[in-house]
Amino acid sequence: MFRFENMRGIIRALILATILWSVFPQVVIAEEKKPINHVFLISVGGLNQEGFTGNPLPNLKYLMMEGSACEKTLAIRSDTMEAAEASLLTGALVNEHKHLTVNDKVEVESILDVLKKKGKSMLVVDGSGGKLNSFAYGEKEYRKLDTKATSKDIMDEAFKSFSQYKPFFSYVYIDDCTDALLRLDQNDYYKAIRNFDSQLGAFVKKLKDSGIYNESLIIVTSARSTSSSNLVPLTIYGPGCKANYSMSGAMIIDVAPTICRLIGMESPSASRGIPIYSSFMMNEENKQSITNSWIKDLQKDRQANWNMNYRLEDELNRTNRLMAAMKEEKQSVFDFAGEREQLIIGLKSKMTVERSIWGGIILLMLAGYVGEFVFLKRKYLLFK
Repeated sequence: MFRFENMRGIIRALILATILWSVFPQVVIAEEKKPINHVFLISVGGLNQEGFTGNPLPNLKYLMMEGSACEKTLAIRSDTMEAAEASLLTGALVNEHKHLTVNDKVEVESILDVLKKKGKSMLVVDGSGGKLNSFAYGEKEYRKLDTKATSKDIMDEAFKSFSQYKPFFSYVYIDDCTDALLRLDQNDYYKAIRNFDSQLGAFVKKLKDSGIYNESLIIVTSARSTSSSNLVPLTIYGPGCKANYSMSGAMIIDVAPTICRLIGMESPSASRGIPIYSSFMMNEENKQSITNSWIKDLQKDRQANWNMNYRLEDELNRTNRLMAAMKEEKQSVFDFAGEREQLIIGLKSKMTVERSIWGGIILLMLAGYVGEFVFLKRKYLLFK
């Protein structure tokens, strides 16, 4: 009887363990699939990889530990911040979106356009003094701050506007570090980076206090590097992202498609970037799907690269033909100039001969006049 009771207990324990084992993965999967209710894209103008590694930035590095991070992300090479920020929001290259200054139109679809088509609310907090006005979709959705606004001013306005309207997507541009860098004072530059880090910590604390931190996707980066390395830091935190994961090989043009993938939307139509799949949490249910999407995007990017290669070849051929035509035209000009020079030399020689002849005639005439004068003078003097 004792053994039978023990056996029944063991069977019950096994049945309970089997039930827990079958239920537990479902709980984990459900936990991994938390919805993203808010997205915060924070772009810090002037922040480069050297400035990041050269400063103690506890809040940014904490966010990196909470999510996925790439300390050496390839930034956009552009002469203007408008062009770089447009690439960040569109995933397209500068020569494709053609937004070089505030006066230029964005020629391709941006992540804001994708969200608008899906009926998602958005907010743009522009700390550049209005240079990002091309991405303004209305008075409520756009906040312009003066170029002298500090990181604190911009982040406070961002949270204030967010608390008021609760938009799904918030894009915040901070220009404080760029201003410090332009003063050519490294201490001011590093101080501006540390000030931003403090304000980032305060912003994250407000999100936690509001109870929306765990349901928010937060991306912090810089679209354009201010160093010759062209590298910037990138961190992605939120539902569906790996925690304490170090990424590599990321590019700024990957940010927009990564956000779209995480929130379940299509990437902007002209995007050249690829979602950073390595930062995504995977389980047995979605691993194959993510892998297939990764392969599909790589194939798409490969085809886009070849198409660009063909366009570059066509452009090179057109340039070569133009150079050949210019060379022929240059040679024609040289030939014409040579003929003209020979003609001028011939005319000069002819003029010289004519002048010599006329000079000789004039000398003969003068000699005749002098001879006649002498003859007449002698003739008339004989009769005196």
